[in-house]
Amino acid sequence: MKFGRDSLVLAACLAIMTSPAFACDIGSAAAAIASIGQKIQAGQIKRIDLLKISDRLLASIPISPEHFSSYASERKTLVLTERDATELAAAVKALAPAQLSYQPDLRWQLVFIDDAGNKPHAFFFSKRYVQGRGRAGYVDGNMCAFGTAAIGSPALVKWLQKRL
Repeated sequence: MKFGRDSLVLAACLAIMTSPAFACDIGSAAAAIASIGQKIQAGQIKRIDLLKISDRLLASIPISPEHFSSYASERKTLVLTERDATELAAAVKALAPAQLSYQPDLRWQLVFIDDAGNKPHAFFFSKRYVQGRGRAGYVDGNMCAFGTAAIGSPALVKWLQKRL
């Protein structure tokens, strides 16, 4: 009996150690969002690479960043015009990171590319929440929720949807 209990405790400890962290470092996420917005406004971000997975794809586990590229069904590179950059910077700055308590099922990957071809920042977004408010995802590797006051998606996802 003691062996069974010890095995259960060991299994629980391993599950905790190997499971992903579900806390959002809001300060770090907000700083990354501000940095991305500033770089876009300053003209340092010249284009974005967008990968999208259909919302109809059902996976047995949530799609995470490391598995994202193998499931992507749409790929597009958007070269930013001055007008695009202004709209994109405003949409990025409107993101409000919040705590997240589950692993999101990602559907959008957005990689920001500067004029030297470097990829300094990346966003990942999930499907819409079941209740229809906001999305979950990652900003530079930090897993967070991205809420919105209105029903629907954050302004950044709406901006992207207009360009697909």
